[in-house]
Parts: sequence; C-alpha cells; structure tokens
Amino acid sequence: MKKFIRLGLVFMILAESSSLFPVKTLAAPMSCEWQLAFGEDFNGTSLDTAKWNTRYPSGNSGEKQYYAPEAISLQNGILKITAENRQMKGYPYTSGIITTQERFSQKYGVFTIRAKLPKGQGFWPAFWMLPEKLDYPTEIDIFEMLGKDTSTIYMSNHWKGAGNGHAKDIVSYQGPDFSTAFHTFSLLWTPSVLIWLVDGVEQNRTTVGVPETPMFLLVNLAVGGTWPGNPNTTTPFPSSMEVDYIHVYTRTCHTVYEGFPGGI
Repeated sequence: MKKFIRLGLVFMILAESSSLFPVKTLAAPMSCEWQLAFGEDFNGTSLDTAKWNTRYPSGNSGEKQYYAPEAISLQNGILKITAENRQMKGYPYTSGIITTQERFSQKYGVFTIRAKLPKGQGFWPAFWMLPEKLDYPTEIDIFEMLGKDTSTIYMSNHWKGAGNGHAKDIVSYQGPDFSTAFHTFSLLWTPSVLIWLVDGVEQNRTTVGVPETPMFLLVNLAVGGTWPGNPNTTTPFPSSMEVDYIHVYTRTCHTVYEGFPGGI
C-alpha cells in the first residue's frame, strides 16, 4: 500500500510541476547546408589519378579521335584537353577525356565546371554524367557545345522511356561566345528536378526522367562524328578545352531540436 501511495505522490508532483513549469514541446526542424563532396582545382603538375582516369567508359566513342592520355596537361592551375591532327591507333585525330569512373560518383547535388571551350569545325567539348552501373541510355549532359557555333550550349537528359526506349530532352541556350572566356556550367539535381545553370543563372529545368542512381563525371573534347561533323581545312589544330575547376556539392541536413541550448 505504501508503494502505491508513493507512486501517487510522484504523479501529483509531476502534474503540479508541469502546470508551474510547462514543458516546451520539442519540434524537429531541419537545418541543411551545402558541403563540398568533390573538389578539383588542378593545382598540381599532373593529373591526380586517385580522382581521374583517362579512359572512355565503354567501347568505341563513335567519333574520329583516339583518347590519348598525353592529350591531358596541367599548367598554372588549368587543365588542358588538347585535340591534334595526328593519326593514332586507326583514328585520324587525337584528343583527351577524364572521368571519375570507379573513383567518385554521387546521387543528387550540385555539379559545376568552369571552362573555356575551343572554336573550330568538328570540335565537341562536353561535361556530362553516366550511371555508376552503366545503363544505356541514362545520361545527363550538363553542357555540350559544337565548335562551329560557340555561342550555343546544349543541355540534355536521357533516360529509359516506354518499353525501355531512348527518351530524351535536349534544350539549347544562346549565350556569349564561350570560346573567348571562362564560364561556369552547373547542374542542380534533386529527387524531383534537374536544373541547368550557366554562369549561375537558370537556363533549363525538367521534372521528367530524373535519374535515381549515383553517376560519375566525364569531361572530354570529342572530334568529328555525326552531330558536330568532321573537321575541315578551317579547323585550328592543335586546340584545347581549358578547365579551371570542377566542384561537386552535396546537401546535408540534421535535426535541430528546440528547447536546448545550441540545438542537438
């Protein structure tokens, strides 16, 4: 009996204390911030092979260049991908590619490059992404440009449509001459939307075909092929795509509880 009396007194004290000192209901708002997940400023003297490889991901790229590792060079904080009019391994031209395949991939976030692009018939520079587990035709092109028209940027999304067919959404943007100065090209990727930005200004968005798988990065300077057409006598060789930096950000969130100093 004494035990029950003691319990009753405890509940009475708790009830009285809650009226005298109301307990604040704990809310759980989210605090979110962007953090750098992958940063490359090319400040070394050679390509960081812990971050990059120089291989095309799978099979033949279908263009007219052979991707030679020596086409990649670093100097004064700038990476150069140089296309040359020289034959190698059965291809009439050489150029370069860097990818983070098997080194870095990410699902969702912000993906940014600052680059100056080459002018010339047949050049085809790009910054794009493929699934960690290759799954044609899934692909995001943050930018592509054809060297014969250096004021037009193409932004595209490719995904599996009905019956696993190739569905795509390609939008062009008319801007300045991207061969005369450095510009930033970015993608904001969330579970529900893809947003493309040029120099920090939104130029395209879509909510259709948004991928749900980690993707790796590719930067390359293709030469020739069906879309850009082949080089001709006006094409200036050698020519380079120049890259100042590539940054990838991820959004991290944590719960902030009210009623506690500094949160939790």
